[in-house]
Amino acid sequence: VILLVGVTMIAIGLSFIVVPQSQGEFLYEVFRIEFGEETDFNKYSGCYHDETSSSRFDGRPIYQLDTEEEAVFGYCKKEQRWYLFDSSKSGYEDACTAAEKGGESLLAYTSRTHSFDIEAIFSDPWFSRGHTPLDATFFVDGPGVRDGCGKKIGDGRCDVELNIDEFGFDGGDCCASTCNHPYCGLGTINYAFGTNVSSVGGGDGYQSCLDPSMETIEILFNFIDLDDSTDSTDSFPFLRVECDGVTHLTLNIVEIMDNKTETIYVSDGSSCTVGVTTASAWDAMNYTIYHNKIGGVNNNAIITTGNIISLSHGVGWDSWVSSRKPSTFQLVPRCYLKKLRDYIDINQIYANENTPQRMVIMDYLIGNGTKSIETLTSECENPFFIEQYALAVTYVSAKIAKVDIPNISSIANVFPEEMQDNRIHCSWSFVRCKSGHITSLSLGYSGMKGTLATEVGLLSKLTSLYMHDNSLSGPIPSELGNMSNLEMLLIHNN
Repeated sequence: VILLVGVTMIAIGLSFIVVPQSQGEFLYEVFRIEFGEETDFNKYSGCYHDETSSSRFDGRPIYQLDTEEEAVFGYCKKEQRWYLFDSSKSGYEDACTAAEKGGESLLAYTSRTHSFDIEAIFSDPWFSRGHTPLDATFFVDGPGVRDGCGKKIGDGRCDVELNIDEFGFDGGDCCASTCNHPYCGLGTINYAFGTNVSSVGGGDGYQSCLDPSMETIEILFNFIDLDDSTDSTDSFPFLRVECDGVTHLTLNIVEIMDNKTETIYVSDGSSCTVGVTTASAWDAMNYTIYHNKIGGVNNNAIITTGNIISLSHGVGWDSWVSSRKPSTFQLVPRCYLKKLRDYIDINQIYANENTPQRMVIMDYLIGNGTKSIETLTSECENPFFIEQYALAVTYVSAKIAKVDIPNISSIANVFPEEMQDNRIHCSWSFVRCKSGHITSLSLGYSGMKGTLATEVGLLSKLTSLYMHDNSLSGPIPSELGNMSNLEMLLIHNN
């Protein structure tokens, strides 16, 4: 709420400048300031309270930081500046003395102003005592000021009052991939999978993550059957979810989690591991992992499943050990889903592992965790991304017979060296381009023994296609009939 008592308006277009005219106007009892993390001023971030309501210095209030740091904002009429100084280092109680003496106690200052209240210079530049501009943001209202005073942004603890966009979701404290303290997420979970877990040791995690840049995965326990011969917390199976090397969730598993889910917030394109450590050879369970709201729509895709079997089921030792291996997967980045959803069924993007399409997406385009999200996003934004996808699928489909696909452990065993080491498709020996678009594909006499994929139809600028004298089989894609630029098609002797 702003009370307009004295107003000077300078009209420039539709802009107005409001200037306080006398003591007592526009005074705030408390405000919050956040200094940029790249400076060593971050410890002086927080709420500053007017501690001098009964007596003021030079007619202005003096604001005291509400943390252990003894930082003070005060105005010096002589210098016509507001100053930030550390009263613990100097013993000075007023800004003029701090400004005159200088030294380590003087922290920052503003440009010259006659304002009676500090709010009027919130938008003006602040400088350190070394005259370096400071990155500072002021807040005079909202939960971070009303209820969040005394709480620090970026201290490793998720504070609900600061868990909003304007405070960077508490400086990243509320999400696993953005929290940067050793005690992030510790002891925060008492309720998970629709179950009160406080009686079995609670858990660590980030259920309060609200950052919209995060993706969500969901774990569903389809079946849980535990050895009930002991009931100590050491006997419960232990769930651990890690993504990009960061622990996102840990807790003990109990049977009443059967047929219940838990949502986990992860970074876009994360590489994750979901593992269950059992204390008894007779524990058994089955779970499914979903990628929620993929491609920006309200649908879920099954990423993978886990099936931990019990020795009581009469299985062999090797099968029992194998069932306890963790599930590992990489999320398809958001950009890829948006680019590919018009050409594939994104609900099945993690399924059908033994298809050329999935091999190309996971092994070639995404790289199975070998690329950073920055690299993946940059490659996805390539204007020829769909053509590269179509070219890779066309090559893999033609190169490998369907019966042999399950035996291919890596796409590196399929692509020629020039495709593996160089992502510039126009430089490959069997490709010709014009302005970056593929115009010719020459794979005659190339030992092809698979099929001609329908994705060849996505190469809309193709003028010539040579697939002759191979061992291709299967139907000729009808998509070839829609390629209006195609002038030469050689597929004989197959």
